[in-house]
Amino acid sequence: MKKILAVVLSAFIALAAFPALSFASDSGSKQALPLSAGIEALRGQFEAGVSSGEEGEALDYRYYSPVGENDSSKYPLVIFLHGIGHGDYEGSQLDDSDMPYWSSAEFQSRFDDADGAFILLPRCHEEQKIYWNESLVDDLYRLITEFIDDHRDNIDLSRISVMGSSQGGAMVWYMIETYPDMFSCAVPIASTVTPSAKDIKTASSVAIWIVASKLDPVVNYHLSTLTIWRRVCKYNDAPENCRLTSFKEVYNPDGTSASDNHHLAKVITCDLHTLSGEEFPDVETVDGVGNTIDLSGENGLIKWMSAVHSDYDGTTERETGGQDSFWLRLSAYFSNYFLSIVRQFQIMLGL
Repeated sequence: MKKILAVVLSAFIALAAFPALSFASDSGSKQALPLSAGIEALRGQFEAGVSSGEEGEALDYRYYSPVGENDSSKYPLVIFLHGIGHGDYEGSQLDDSDMPYWSSAEFQSRFDDADGAFILLPRCHEEQKIYWNESLVDDLYRLITEFIDDHRDNIDLSRISVMGSSQGGAMVWYMIETYPDMFSCAVPIASTVTPSAKDIKTASSVAIWIVASKLDPVVNYHLSTLTIWRRVCKYNDAPENCRLTSFKEVYNPDGTSASDNHHLAKVITCDLHTLSGEEFPDVETVDGVGNTIDLSGENGLIKWMSAVHSDYDGTTERETGGQDSFWLRLSAYFSNYFLSIVRQFQIMLGL
């Protein structure tokens, strides 16, 4: 009789515990694939979407969501803007990008107090000879706000980061100058524009991490990068939170030399480290008050992004003039024409 009661009591305890165990397994961030799964498998974790295009361009995007079942957690949003040559067709911003490494379990776990982050990869219509420029600022803003609305229950509005490489880096500056309230931090990589002191003052609330090469054949390090950096140090509200990472020769994450020293998007693939987790050679990182920053271990962009917050509550005001002005549209026309020529040279050179 005692054995029967013991069995019944054990079964009762197991049944009582089952709902709690089941809930625990179905809540919280979803299980991301490990780095060892490889880049193609990591790309497979991304989903597709497109903005409404109301009153402007409908931009398609790819995104990774860290949200699991019954998950009420809030996660940071990281936006990455591709450079020229990586938006030739729908989905190319994912196929040509190594940002999916950031969707791996190893890198998702680095987002403090969140255990993950949304990764959003918008695309401009390069197949139509449209490239990132000021005329797309409101279209990209609309895409981001619609994405936030779609995932409002799980996005931490105080931690929205925007990164971009080359012309995508230029677009980073355009976005934070126009909608500074939206972004907690920004990472312009080999940016092809040199924002004015006035523009940097406008975006003074946004923490900045500039990534550049001293040997960049496209962006002059001394005339452009250091000019921008001096302005950031002078006008940013918290220069101690700002960073400048300077490479000499640019390397791929596997340690091989990059095709040229402008291809800096590769260095953020593994959070400013190589695939093996080592620091890149000949690299220096400083903050806006002159301190050298140690990037050993897991200290990189992700830890920095996790620590920076904004007061964004889902509403913001535009900081510049009308998007539909004649001069802005004329500037966009010549910009797209020039960048289409650049793209043709890239194709001829196999870049």
